Amino acid sequence: MIVQLLERVAALAALTGYAREARQGDGRLVLVAGEAGIGKSALVEQLHEDLPDARWLWGACDGLFTPRPLGPLFDLAGQLGGELEELCRAGAAREELFRALLGQVREAGTLSVLVVEDVHWADEATVDLLRFLGRRVWAVPVLLIATYRGEDTAAGAPLRVALGEIARQRSTRRVDLGPLSAEAVRVLAGGTGLDAAELYRLTAREPVLCHRGGGGGAGCGAGIGARRGAGAGGAAGHRVAGGAGCGGADRRPGGAGAAGVGDRVPAGRGG
Repeated sequence: MIVQLLERVAALAALTGYAREARQGDGRLVLVAGEAGIGKSALVEQLHEDLPDARWLWGACDGLFTPRPLGPLFDLAGQLGGELEELCRAGAAREELFRALLGQVREAGTLSVLVVEDVHWADEATVDLLRFLGRRVWAVPVLLIATYRGEDTAAGAPLRVALGEIARQRSTRRVDLGPLSAEAVRVLAGGTGLDAAELYRLTAREPVLCHRGGGGGAGCGAGIGARRGAGAGGAAGHRVAGGAGCGGADRRPGGAGAAGVGDRVPAGRGG
């Protein structure tokens, strides 16, 4: 399948640069922010494809009424095994778990990429884990990527306060993803028979995964019709691929570099 990531060149270049720095032992914690469906997971997936020699570990926060404390850490432990998994099973104190995780990804010469998705749903213990790692990751070959929806972190909320603290750490960088431009939506509409201007009006604030190719036009057209009936847009895409149908936005797979703490890479348009 041929895949093109639209208008995310700056963001992808920034992540690639942070990975290069981390591989050299100057670890990074990257906060990837954007509204639902904007393409946060797709961006990380592309980086995953571009860095096949790194050790990738994936964790996610779940939008539950009673989320499991440290859910992402348990996800990581199941993939890492060893001491961390043993401590998790033994119900060890969280400080021991945090240090065990850091110890197991400290291996020199190996880039470890830790992905924690949907941090806007994080429990307090997971936020503390990010705080812990943010203060210490600068000395290890680790790229820690945390994705979240900025609109779901209310001003004054504990998570917003914590993210502000994390952003001030020396190792922290930030990538902000914005909506697609009218030109990108025009590219997506090509060959579908859909009106690009109307597609942009309906969907510019919510770019979701849209496949072009055999049957793609019909699939996306149906999606537009359904969302128009509901009074919302949702068919613009952040990828163009050879394939069929039109799908959802965030899927987990099996700019410029930063100069200072908390630097931002606005990656909504152009690039």
